[in-house]
Amino acid sequence: MGALPSLRMAPLSLSAWLERLESQHSVEIELGLDRVSAVADKLGLRSSPPTTLTVAGTNGKGSVVTVLSAALVHSGKRVGRYTSPHLNRFNERICIDDVEARDAELVAAFEAIEYASATISLTYFEVATLAALWIFRERDVDVQVLEVGLGGRLDAVNIIDADLSVVTNIGLDHTDWLGDTRELIAIEKAGVARLEQPCIVADPHPPDSLLSTLGAVGAKIFLLNREWRVVGGEVQTESHQCYQLSGNTGLLPVNLAAAIQALELSGLVTVDQPLVDQLASVSLTGRLSRMHMENYELVLDVAHNVESVSQLAEFLREYPVSGKTFAVFGVMGDKPIRDMLSLCETAFDEWNLIDLCHVPRAMSTERLAELVEPMGAVTNQGPLPDLWQSLMSRVSIGDRIVVFGSFFSVGEATAHLAAHPQDGEQN
Repeated sequence: MGALPSLRMAPLSLSAWLERLESQHSVEIELGLDRVSAVADKLGLRSSPPTTLTVAGTNGKGSVVTVLSAALVHSGKRVGRYTSPHLNRFNERICIDDVEARDAELVAAFEAIEYASATISLTYFEVATLAALWIFRERDVDVQVLEVGLGGRLDAVNIIDADLSVVTNIGLDHTDWLGDTRELIAIEKAGVARLEQPCIVADPHPPDSLLSTLGAVGAKIFLLNREWRVVGGEVQTESHQCYQLSGNTGLLPVNLAAAIQALELSGLVTVDQPLVDQLASVSLTGRLSRMHMENYELVLDVAHNVESVSQLAEFLREYPVSGKTFAVFGVMGDKPIRDMLSLCETAFDEWNLIDLCHVPRAMSTERLAELVEPMGAVTNQGPLPDLWQSLMSRVSIGDRIVVFGSFFSVGEATAHLAAHPQDGEQN
């Protein structure tokens, strides 16, 4: 009797892998570098990494990373870009030359990481970070631009020594893990800087602890309003060059300018006005994204803390519309929601609350309605498709719909519009 054929498990699909990753680690966040470093070393990801630019901060990280990547790609570099979280597809997190990683690449990375990790338990974010580094090595990128997910010092991204770092603004977010003051949070953000390497600070009022920690690390500090400035729509860099910034309403001037200063210091590209002009077309969905639809204007913004909501409210005041402004809002329960809402006191004519009950951290619409009530009437609450159907029956020319709050809120809106383009036809 012949030997029985060996049974081989069919390889998992990307969706199956993601479900597995979401369930296999007991906690969503577990700060620390020992576990992820051990697996990275087994995979050889730290032995000779490509030039690495790391971006930390509370708000604006994604914008800076996207601008850096776009400029480097435009200049002929092969660039790996890592951001988080994603809006609709995990693939959005890992891009090579601004093109999302393929499903097969991600699956191969996950398989390699699982084999190397053996008995070491990794979080979802740690696996995602290792997958990005693995794919960037496989694709032989010249430069990798990495966005810190949480904090900096103990974030998985920080297993790679940055050749240049950027710290955007410092705000109160993720206080359960990073500390409940800007001074404490700044120490964590400063952890991405390295000895004798440039660190661009884009906070106009940085906590003293940020500068002292960077000094203790021995980083070369390039501070906003000291070494470089943004004045009247122009960035003045440390080398005394001046570049005119175009009116890109989707990117805050300070974030665009921080990226330009970083590019100049990196020596990777030649920074000139034509390159800066090219960056005017860079956009990032969900960062003050402004679209003119057939019957209304749509703004998508992942404003989910005090600083980003303040910027959104200022944006709405600076660019008013003739009609009504409708809020479509959903947020995580661990955010400073009262403080966020207080900034929106006169920004909206009505509120529509997204039911995110499928997200464990989300605040219920019932509780959210109680907090929103002082700000104005809550017209509807429920799943995004239901809210949208109601809005489409009431919106008029000159009106504006603003979807903001969590990445889940903006992600559901973009997914709905992609599936139902008739609800959001552009002019």
